[in-house]
Formats: sequence, C-alpha cells, structure tokens
Amino acid sequence: MEFCRKKSWLVLVGAIIVWGHVLGTNGCFQQEKSALLDFKASYANESYLLPSWMNEPKSNCCVWERVTCDSSSGHIIHLSLGNLRTVGEIEMVPFGYPYGEMGPYSQGIRPYCFNPTRSLNWSLFLPLRELRSLGLSNYCFLRFIWKKADSRSTLKKLETLDLSFNYLNESIVEFLGSHSSIKSLNLSGNFIGGPFMKELSLLPNLEVLDLSMNHVGNGSFLATQEYEGKSTLEKLVTLDLSFNYLNESIMKLVGTLPSIKNLSLAANFIGGPIPIKELSLLPNLKALDLSGNRLVSQIPTQDTNSSVEFYVFKKLKTLNLADNMFDKGILKSLDAFPTLRSLNIGYNPIKGDLDDKVLANLSKLEVLELSNAAINGFFPNQGLCKMKQLQKLDLSFNNLRGSLVPCLGNLTSLRALDFSFNYLSGNLTPLIVHLASIEYLSIAFNKFEGAFSFNILANHSKLKALLIGDMKVETENPPWVASFQLEQLAISSCELNLPTKIPTFLLNQTGLRYLDLSGNYLLGKFPSWLLMKNPNLEEVYLFDNSFNGPFELPFDQNLRMNHMKLLSLSNNQFQGKLPSNIGFFFPHLEYLDISNNKFDGAIPASIGEMSSLLGLYLGNNNFSGNVPEHILNRCFSLKTLMMDNNQFSGKLSSMIRKLRLTILTASRNNIEGAISEEWCQHELIMLDISLNKFSGSLPACFKTPAYLFLQGNNFTGTIPELFMRNYSIATAIDFSDNKFTGTIPVSVYKLWSLRFLLLAGNHLQGQISSQICQLKLINILDLSRNNFTGSIPACFSNMSFGNFIIPFYITDRVKPFVPRPDLAEIQLITKNLYLSYKSDRFQLMSELDLSCNQLTGEIPDQIGDLHGLRSLNLSHNHLNGMIPERFQKLENIESLDLSNNNLSGQIPLHLQDLHYLSVFNVSYNNLSGKALDKGQFCTFDGSGYKGNPYLTWVSCDRDNSKPPLQPLLHEEEKEEEEDDSAIDFNFFYWSFATCYVMVLVALVTIIWINPSWRKMWFYFVQVCLHKCCGQFLHDDSARKL
Repeated sequence: MEFCRKKSWLVLVGAIIVWGHVLGTNGCFQQEKSALLDFKASYANESYLLPSWMNEPKSNCCVWERVTCDSSSGHIIHLSLGNLRTVGEIEMVPFGYPYGEMGPYSQGIRPYCFNPTRSLNWSLFLPLRELRSLGLSNYCFLRFIWKKADSRSTLKKLETLDLSFNYLNESIVEFLGSHSSIKSLNLSGNFIGGPFMKELSLLPNLEVLDLSMNHVGNGSFLATQEYEGKSTLEKLVTLDLSFNYLNESIMKLVGTLPSIKNLSLAANFIGGPIPIKELSLLPNLKALDLSGNRLVSQIPTQDTNSSVEFYVFKKLKTLNLADNMFDKGILKSLDAFPTLRSLNIGYNPIKGDLDDKVLANLSKLEVLELSNAAINGFFPNQGLCKMKQLQKLDLSFNNLRGSLVPCLGNLTSLRALDFSFNYLSGNLTPLIVHLASIEYLSIAFNKFEGAFSFNILANHSKLKALLIGDMKVETENPPWVASFQLEQLAISSCELNLPTKIPTFLLNQTGLRYLDLSGNYLLGKFPSWLLMKNPNLEEVYLFDNSFNGPFELPFDQNLRMNHMKLLSLSNNQFQGKLPSNIGFFFPHLEYLDISNNKFDGAIPASIGEMSSLLGLYLGNNNFSGNVPEHILNRCFSLKTLMMDNNQFSGKLSSMIRKLRLTILTASRNNIEGAISEEWCQHELIMLDISLNKFSGSLPACFKTPAYLFLQGNNFTGTIPELFMRNYSIATAIDFSDNKFTGTIPVSVYKLWSLRFLLLAGNHLQGQISSQICQLKLINILDLSRNNFTGSIPACFSNMSFGNFIIPFYITDRVKPFVPRPDLAEIQLITKNLYLSYKSDRFQLMSELDLSCNQLTGEIPDQIGDLHGLRSLNLSHNHLNGMIPERFQKLENIESLDLSNNNLSGQIPLHLQDLHYLSVFNVSYNNLSGKALDKGQFCTFDGSGYKGNPYLTWVSCDRDNSKPPLQPLLHEEEKEEEEDDSAIDFNFFYWSFATCYVMVLVALVTIIWINPSWRKMWFYFVQVCLHKCCGQFLHDDSARKL
C-alpha cells in the first residue's frame, strides 16, 4: 500500500516536471526552437519571410507559421518550409522538350534559379528528433551537407521528405539510404541522373516515390543491378518517373514492383507497342499514365494470339495514352479495359470516326477525353447516349460534323462538356435545356444554327463555366435572370444582338475568375465596374474590340485586384496616358498587354512596383520619353518586354544590365547607343531593335538569340566570328541596311537551324562561299546590295527554300502563356514591291536574292531544282550565259528578276508553264529571239524585256488584232516613240547653250566690223548705265530722308 502511494507520488512529480518543462518553453522545446531560428538565419533571413518566427522568450514555436507540434508531447512533427524563395531569385519556366515536338503532354513548369549556390546543412534539423515530415521544395539547393556513416545525422522517425525543385544530383540518394523510415519521397524537379537504385533499395518502407522532371535514364537503374528477381521496394504503391529520358527498357524495373497502384511514365522516350507483358505483372495497377511518349500500334485484345491474360487489367480505373502515335486501331483495343472509369487518348493521329459499338463497350466511363485526335465523321450520338455514368466529355478540336440528338440530355451525371472547334450543326437549344446539372460547357466555334439565347440557362444553377465563340448570341431578349454565378466566361468573336454593349447579366456576376469578351466590337469606356464586382478575377481578355477613351481605374486605396494575373487590352482605341495607380491596383499582375492602342505620354512609375510581372507589351502606341527604366525598381521577374513602334528615346544599357530579359523588342523607336559587353550576360531568345539609331560594332561575346533583328541601324565593323555560336537555336537573323564590312563569318555556316538570313544593304565583300549551303533549312536568303564577287555557288539546290516545310512555332519559345505576339518583320523586295512578313506567316515565303552585287559567271542550272522557291532575284550583276532550261522546274515561282546582266540566247520556251509567275524581268541583257506570249506571259507588258536589242515582243491582245513583230528598242528610243510630246531636257539644254553662243559671236563680229554699229552699241550701253546709276542715287537719298 505504501509502495503504491510512493509510486503515485513519483508519477505526479514526473508529470509536474514535464509540464513545467513544456510551460517553461512556452509550448515547444528550446532546443527545437533554436534549430528553427538557425534555419531562418541561414536561409530565410529576409524580414518579410517567416515573420512569426521571432527570437523572443515568450514566443511559442508551436504556433509559428508552417510548424506543427504534437498536441501531447509538444515536439515538432511537421515542417512545411517549401516555396519560400525571395522575389527575383526564382521564377517558373516551361520544362520539357525544347521544341514541343511531342505535344502539350511533354511540357511542364519548373522553377528556375538565377543563382543556385546554396548548400543544405542537414545538421540544422537534427535537434528535431520527433520530426515526421519535412518540406524543403523550391530552395535552389545545389548540394547537401551531412556526416556520412554517422547515425546521429539521421532522423529516425522521418516518414515524408519533399526536396522537389532544387538543383540536387544523385548524391542525395546516398544520404537518403540512411533514413529507412521514409515512406514518401519527392525528388521531382532536380538534376538526378546517375545510378542510385542500390541506395533506394535501402528504403524498404517506401510507398510513394516521385522522380519526375529529372535527368533519369535507364542507366540510373539498370547499371547497378539486373532486375530478374524480386525488388526490395515491395511496399511501393506510387511511382512517378515522368519527364525524364527513359525508353522502353525501363519496363524491366516496373515489372518487379508488384505493389504498384499508380504509375506515371509520361513524357519520356518509350517507343513501340504498349508493354503489355510487363504491365501484366502489376495486378494491383489502378492508374497508368503513358502520355507524351512514342507508343504505336494497338493493344493486343482477347481475340489476338497473345499469351497475356487480361484479368490483370480488371482493376485499372484510369488510363492516359494521350500524345502518342496511336491510329484508329487503338479504338478497337479498348475493350481490354472493361473497368475503366477515366480514359484520355487525345492528341493522337487517330484520323477516323468514332464507332458507336466501341463506345458502347465503355459504358462505365466517367471521363472521356478525345481532344485534338483528328477524329472526323458524324457525331457518335448513340454510343455516347449509353454512357449513363459519364461526367466529363471532351471532343474539342476535331472534325466532327452533324447534329446533336436530344438523348444526350439524358446523361444526368454529365458535369463537363466540351465539343468546341468542330463542325457541328443543328439546333443546340433542346440539348442545353436538359443539361440542367452541367457545370462546364464549351461549345465555341462550330456551325450551329440560329442564335444562342442566354435565357435557356436561366435554371442552370450549377453552371460555373461557359465558353462560346463564333456564333450568334442573344444576351438581352427575352429578359431573364441568371440563377448561376460563373467562374469562367468566354463570349469571343460573336455576333451579339446588341453588338456594342456588354451583356447586362454580368452586372449580377460576382465570382468570375476568367473573363474573355474579345472580338465582339464592344464600344465605350473601359468597364472598371467588372473589376469592382469581381475582385477574384485572374485573367481578363478584352482585345479586338472598339473600347475608347481613357483607361481609368478606381482610386480606392482599399480596392486592389490581388488575384489578377493577366490583362489584355490590345487592339482597341484606348487613348491618353496610363493610369498612374496601375501598379498599385494590379500588384501581382504577370502579363499586361496594351499594344495596338493610342496611348501616349510616359510609362507610369507604378509599373515598376509590379514585382510579379513577366510580360509587358506596349507596342504600337504613341508612348514617348526615355526608355522606361523605372520598371527596374522591382520588376525582377520581367522576361518579355515588347515596346515596338512608339516614340521612346534614350538608351537601353541600364535595362539590359539590371534585368534578366529573354525577349526584347523595341523596333521603330528613336533609341540609340551600342550593344555593349553587358548584353553578353543574357540568354536572349529574341532581340528586335531594328529601325532605331544604334551604332558601333558588335561584341564578340554576344550570344546569338533564336530571333535576331538589327536591320535599319548604323552598326559598323565586321560581324564577329564568335557572335554566331548558338548553333542549335538560331532561326532568323536580319542585319540588313547597316554598315557592316568584311566577309560573312564562317561561323554563320554552322547555324544549321537557321531559316532566315538577311544581310542586304551593307558593305560586305568577297566570294559567296559554298559553305553557305550547309544551311539546309534556309527559307529566305537575302545578300543583295553588297559587294560580293565571284560566281554563284551551284550547291544552292541542297538548301530548302520551301522544297519541304518544317513547321516551327514561335510561341513555343517566345510567349507560351499569352496570345501570340507580333514579331519583327522580315522585309523583302519581291514582285517589284517592298514587302514585309510577320510572325509565322513568313515561314510560307521562300526567296533567294543576290541582286546588286558584282557576281560573274553563268547562272547554275541547279537553282532550277528549288521547286519551292517563290522569288528569285539575280538582277544588277555581271552574269553571262543563257537562262537555264531547268528554270521550268520552279513550279511555285512568283517573281523572277534577271535584269541588268549580260545574259544571252533565247528565253526558254517552257517558262510559259510557270503558272504562278506574276513578275518577269529580263530587261537590259543581250537576249535574242522572240519573247514568250502564252500563259502568264500574256499578262506582262514590254517593260520587262526592254534593253535587249535583238529580242522581239508581241502583245497578247484579246481581240487578236496584234501589231507586227518589232524589235525591242533601247530605252531612249522607246520613250521617244511612246510620247512624241515629251521634252528631252538634255537635248534642250545643249541646244539652248549652242544658240546662245552663236548669237553672242555674231553680235561681237558685227560690232567689230561696222564702226557705226559699234558707236551706236556703246552709246546704248552708256545710257543704260546712267539710268541705273541715277535710280540708285534717288533710292539712296529717299532712304536717308
């Protein structure tokens, strides 16, 4: 009894001591609190980061932000410290294959660190012995500091670790091998690539592993052990290896993980048929993502001679095969997955119709996505009507036609419906009326009959998103009251029944996050009331309307659009100055597009406070003043600045030095200065400073952007050899109309991806090297108006010039998040006109221009093999020989100029088969024979043949009253014949001078011979002198009086 009493007292005293210890530390242990403060001092010492973490005696670390303590022990068990990076040190950038060749499923977003030099000191966390989960994502950690083989450097209870989006390599895996308690490990977005499977095998409790967006290849696994036995990762349930460099060999590892339920191998290089054999070893598989690969062929079905038992797929619920190379055969193979609930096979070249029988076998589907699959034929009404459990249907961006049957209205579970961008027709109203439970509806850009009336949505109280476009819309009549609160609304390029008025039902919408009213010819002032009623707006598109007047914002200190990320007002009639409070009103704006308006004045200083701004588009306005350097204040994230066609002046040097731009366009301004070595620090994708007042020479250290436009300035000196060194990305270079000298650098010929090279209007010299033919993808080559000598290389036939089209999409690398920008113009002289080609349109043009040089020799026959060439200009050189017969193969030629050379012989007869030819000029040569008079040549007058004394030309008159053949006269004779009344001023001046001299000589001779005439002449001169002198004295006296 006494022993029990003593034991009770001991327990009570122990509890009091522990409770006192907890109270003494204000809810957390001092050792753990000190560890957190040490972390803040090392990695988050900015004042605005973790403000609740204060080093004060009464500060309880268990109530600090991002900290969770155990309610009973008071120990810290959860730390969520991810995404604390400071503005200007990190930004989100596209991640994936650089040219987007594998479609949207091969693209992701990852952070980019400007200075990844930090080291993670693991010892800071060792005092947190009870820690269960730790999040350290997005810190730009480059290396890991820990004591190897020291058991004290481990956290034995750690179960969840997130180190995603740093700069760590495979050495981190060795450290992780000592933490066998880890169940969930996220290493995505790092640079892990080497062998590490041995270390992963030391994590027997691992259930979730995310290695996506790394440099993982097959060697990362297979170089360390052969997977013929049983894997030690027996508990692994979820594995994400997407966005890596794996091929089909990785399936050897996958087959050793029988517990896998969720597997993602998206955006890799897995080719061939779907690896059924390996997947059949995963009986628990529920979700499989193989999108963004190179898979082909169809899945073996039960009817094929395959040894694979398909019972293994009876648990598969989610299958994503989007963005591969499947054809229509994939549709017939889907009966192998009878239990599927979600299926995505969009972005495949299916190129066929949807069979109702195939869809009937997928009656249990809840999600069906077939976007961008080249599906044609009639809309599969009957097959879809049997999918009673369908909740989401996406058939957008296909070629479906026909009308929609009312039975689709019986899909009462349907929540999201998207068949935009097809050719569907018929009356849409009966279907929409029955879909009362719909939440997302996109029907834009089809061929529906009649007008879409908003009153049919009056009872759709669950509607959250509505997207319509290119259709007639009744917004006001008959009157109606909306029962829904939309989050997304797009009424784009529509024919409104009140075409100049914003729909009035928007007056009652207060929850919008996305709003697109573009292309509707709306009039009036900027609708600031839309912003005030919808404070959660994130994206607003009002471009391609007729809004006018000033762009005014409310001056309410309590009203700020804190969620707004994008605002597009381009192609309107706004005028005046930008509101001075624009930076305050949109503090977190990422994209601002006000191009193609009538704004004037200076850029307000408040824009410099937009710390999240990524893209600023000011082009085609009347802005003036110096280059807006105040955007340097806090616009640390600015990557795209487009301010073309304004009246800016000054220099760009400060902006280039302080910003980290990747796209800069400032053409058609009054900016001056030089490209200094400070520009060498930037990895520009596009630079357009054409038509300004730049001068000086180019620095050798400058890295060639993908798109470089310097034309129309005063650059001098030679083009440096090292200037052209980004061989894999250079696409367009325009140095026209400057003062460059010397020869074409050899490094230019190594730019194998170059599509456009324009060096016209400089002082370049030397011979055109045959190495230029290494530019096999070239579409436009303009070397005109220089001093090149020698002969024309015969190897031009090895170059593209439109023979084959390789599509390239500027937006993939220029501006992936907002509408396509207007890029710099490629300026050409073709068809006797000064033309320019913008954006992706100039990829359709192909031209070879070597005019106005000193080239000699014959025209190579091989140029006739450039079947895709549209314009060929070899005029104003010293070429001789005959016009090549193979020019008849230039089947797409539109302009052919060979004038002002020394060509001889006859014009090849088969040139009259060039049906697209609209300009033909062979004037001022030594051609002979008869000019062509059939086909397109009947539309040409004689101006294209003049200056050929032995060439005759016949006009193709419609009335068959042709004049007789006449030799083409020289220019002076022809002009005299064409207009007898015209005055030859050279002849007039010489005749007048001759007559004047003759009269003067005759007069002097007469005076000299006849004395009486001489006396009368001198008397006449004396009288004239007296009169002039008297008049002068009279005027002088009057002036003095």
